[in-house]
Amino acid sequence: MSNLDLSYPNILELFPQHLDPKRTESASFLIWYFENYLRLDTTEAIDSVCDQKGDKGVDGIYINEDANTIEIYQSAISQRKNSSVGDTALKEFAGTLKQSETAATIQNLRDTAGEADVAGLIDRLDLVNKISTYEVVGVFVSNIDLDANGKAYLKSNPAIRFFGATKLKETFISASRDTRIPKPLTFDISGYEASTYVVDKYHEAIIAPLKAIELVKMDGIKNQALFAFNVRGPLGRTQVNRDIAESIRLKTRHKLFPLFHNGITVIADKIQLTKDRIKIENYFVVNGCQSLSELHNNGGYLTDDLRILVKLIKMESSSPLSELVTTFSNNQNGVKARDFKSNNPIQIRLQNEIRGEYGGEFHYEIKRGEDSRGLTTITNEAAGLLLLAFDLKRPWATHRKYQIFEDDHAEVFGRPAVDADQESTSPTKSRGKR
Repeated sequence: MSNLDLSYPNILELFPQHLDPKRTESASFLIWYFENYLRLDTTEAIDSVCDQKGDKGVDGIYINEDANTIEIYQSAISQRKNSSVGDTALKEFAGTLKQSETAATIQNLRDTAGEADVAGLIDRLDLVNKISTYEVVGVFVSNIDLDANGKAYLKSNPAIRFFGATKLKETFISASRDTRIPKPLTFDISGYEASTYVVDKYHEAIIAPLKAIELVKMDGIKNQALFAFNVRGPLGRTQVNRDIAESIRLKTRHKLFPLFHNGITVIADKIQLTKDRIKIENYFVVNGCQSLSELHNNGGYLTDDLRILVKLIKMESSSPLSELVTTFSNNQNGVKARDFKSNNPIQIRLQNEIRGEYGGEFHYEIKRGEDSRGLTTITNEAAGLLLLAFDLKRPWATHRKYQIFEDDHAEVFGRPAVDADQESTSPTKSRGKR
């Protein structure tokens, strides 16, 4: 069971990005639920919520094509400790569901809703025409559990499903990486100048030529923890990496390195700059995985003359800007659409789930160059193509591989049915280190 803190107001820390004065807290909670439990992408999650005045008790609607169900949602956040949901709230929700029993009742709901969000959602999902061929179920989502009366009521009303604190904690799968925060590291820049660009007190960039001998002391190079947010892992003996290694081994090129090397980009929570020193804390690399890996692998050839131009960016790792920096820093030839989805919550959640369920047998590869630890590897590219061909019934589209990581990504991967069990049964697997 996860250690989610669903008590109020701590629960709000789970979805700060969705809190908005124009949106209720329960609506923000439901968006978070859609992202983490239905596995929808953010845009689809937001578009599925209609928790505003005039929405007739309907907080959200989702059509689950795989289960052939129309799911009507109601969400509630309790601010009281030790409280529970009784049968009263469930009976009221049952009344709400009666508005979705037939095409006629849904049309009436749409007509009487006026300009409320639920009317637009009914139109967009074409519910009036779909209701006859789908099963309608109600889903009540809350940060607290049922009391005895609530449990008894549910037993006699199978059309209502309840997700409370216990079930939310039991079924939660993280969409974040467990990254170890590296120890502080200091670089010697004696005799060199560092260029500083200040955006504001929270964001600044420092560019300086740092010694390769000191760069390879960064924690997490060997186990790749340093590159958790880099869109690619070490790619092995590619031609580019062989050229980097050759230059490292030629000491006559060491002083020339800053002239032909593109540099490395590092994001750090804290950066301290003095005349002769730069100290960084809580850092990770967003661009430069291949170079640092080759420097580390060829450590015996390094000299004090070999320096790399490094852009150090002061920014919290949780900042939305860090994703922007990662994307733009890697927007170059050789980076595929698949690479940019290596930090996508949907992909990370799938990887975490497969590791938890099948960690001793399968590795779900979402980043080129990841170490599979000798396990049977399922690439997200192969899995996506199979889902496109067999789940979505579009085998003719599989020649456009890039589409499953661009326009079709949410449709292919962002569905409740796409979980560890489905991915692990893929017939396209490979054995050994990648």
